[in-house]
Amino acid sequence: MSVAIMQPYFFPYLGYFQLVQAVDDFVFYDDVMFIKKGWINRNQILMQQKAFLFTIPLEKQSQNKSIRESTIAWGPEFPNKWLQQLQSAYKKAPQFIPVMDLIESVLQDKPTSIADLAATSVIKTWQYVGLEKRFHFSSQLGVSKDLERAERLMAITGHLGSNQYINAKNGQELYQKEYFAEQGFQLNFLNQSLPAYFQGGQNDFVQGLSMIDVLMWNSKEDIKNMLSTYSLI
Repeated sequence: MSVAIMQPYFFPYLGYFQLVQAVDDFVFYDDVMFIKKGWINRNQILMQQKAFLFTIPLEKQSQNKSIRESTIAWGPEFPNKWLQQLQSAYKKAPQFIPVMDLIESVLQDKPTSIADLAATSVIKTWQYVGLEKRFHFSSQLGVSKDLERAERLMAITGHLGSNQYINAKNGQELYQKEYFAEQGFQLNFLNQSLPAYFQGGQNDFVQGLSMIDVLMWNSKEDIKNMLSTYSLI
């Protein structure tokens, strides 16, 4: 049994989904503070052979609110203009129709919180590929928010019946395996791999885009293979 805990991002990049693949239980860390200019409500797609940054507008965006408390400003800019941008960027992609159907299914309920929209984009993508996972929200687990950062991660992991916590590779700057081991937990880090794939015949592969780009250009079986191209350290 293993657990990963990560802020919910809207159609995050492939490496995020490799972290989902690596664990038995995945927790959306939705009751921590929203970070401006991060990847919770922003991402990149391929447009005119370059990475194009898009942003989901939020109501009264503030870093004093949690991700759960950050609300979406639904309107003409989002989703209508954004959907038009997707159509322009990917109309010739082999998986355009089913992936647009997936995206519209993520948007259809127009949730208030960016936490719900972002998490739904991950959960429905996982289902689209044909995989199963146990997903949770930290706000619904009843684990105290007053704990120190590492202690809360361990508390959530233990709450889910596990003693193995897997973090993204950049977590090595924050967490020590020895400290987790002293508390009875195994800490591993995900060493992601982002393989190149066909992006419509352009000259240079653009890495690290939203999962939307991966979905548009690849079959479900190819995506399943990509999800497993990681290692644990």
